[in-house]
Amino acid sequence: MRKLLKFAVILLTAGLAAGLIFSLAGCGDSGGDEPTAKDNIKWTNEPNGTLNVTNSTQKDMVLFQGQTPSISNIIGGVKAGVSKDFDISDDVTDFGVGGYMVLRGVTLDEYNANKSNLSLAKIEYSAMATYGQGKKFRTEIYPNYMGDYGYRVTNIGRLGIELRKGSPDGEKVGYLSSLASNVLLYSDSTSGFALYPVYVYFNRTNGQVTTLRPTTMFDTITVSPRGLANASQIQSYLFPADQNATWENIKSTLTSPVAYVTLTNSVGTGQSGRVTISGGNRLNSQNGYDTIGIGETLTYEIPSTVAGTQQNLVLLYYEGALQVPVTVNGITPTLKNGYDYTISITGSGQTAAGYSITFTESATARDLSNQIESL
Repeated sequence: MRKLLKFAVILLTAGLAAGLIFSLAGCGDSGGDEPTAKDNIKWTNEPNGTLNVTNSTQKDMVLFQGQTPSISNIIGGVKAGVSKDFDISDDVTDFGVGGYMVLRGVTLDEYNANKSNLSLAKIEYSAMATYGQGKKFRTEIYPNYMGDYGYRVTNIGRLGIELRKGSPDGEKVGYLSSLASNVLLYSDSTSGFALYPVYVYFNRTNGQVTTLRPTTMFDTITVSPRGLANASQIQSYLFPADQNATWENIKSTLTSPVAYVTLTNSVGTGQSGRVTISGGNRLNSQNGYDTIGIGETLTYEIPSTVAGTQQNLVLLYYEGALQVPVTVNGITPTLKNGYDYTISITGSGQTAAGYSITFTESATARDLSNQIESL
């Protein structure tokens, strides 16, 4: 009897050990926090993707397309401190033609805590991203606009607004869809900062993105983030800043604050280039890139005036050792707000003389009056 009992105990101990080993093998390194395959979240890089997201925070982020996060509109995840390419060609029906989407992001912790009802999840990232065959777009998630402090914002207009910090070209803090009301945005501290609202209009007919601002009512708003624990302290702000503004008088004052310069880099040097003003002020393209690759065509927004001002555009190669000025018959070109300009650079060598520039200006400025009237 004692031998049988001892044998049974041995079998039980062995069974428990095997079960424990099997259980640990199934957990992996994540401690159970990682999404499973059924969550439909891809974390690996997709090399052929056209959407690039850099996660500069210390938290893994889950990204969605559309206004409200749900399991069905997940486009993937991006790990903390990682830059990842997303292939969204199978997430939209018009990828071949091109369009735009609203991106929303929540932390992995928020996702796991609110799987059963993702509409309750804390959305700490929002942006507008364009897409299309061969059209790349880059965006970044900043840690400064996440955290335990917040403020509410409302867009009374019928165009989406990018809220940018400190200047019209500053970091993109968040995106407000048309008529978005009482949206909670976040901050990592109570330090106030100025927001510049920039209206963004995407024309599906030609794939152009136009940024606009009112000439008389456009104004910055300094926001004061407050602790989320006390809802009564949360500040609310209206865009535009004019409290008496209506869409009817907003749209009559909208104008383009920039000239739109589309550059094609066809040099034979095997070098990506940079677009600068006077060789020093480096410009980012409209879709978020600070360099232009071989064979790429990117559009840049360059502030000017309605009457036009001379803009000393200089293209840099070899980390600035080669500088190629953009001139028309030896003269620095004049750029006018709202107009489209195309530039193409070809050639090779180590001096500017080896390169050729072609420059054209559109016959008229972009006319958005009909589109805006119908909104």
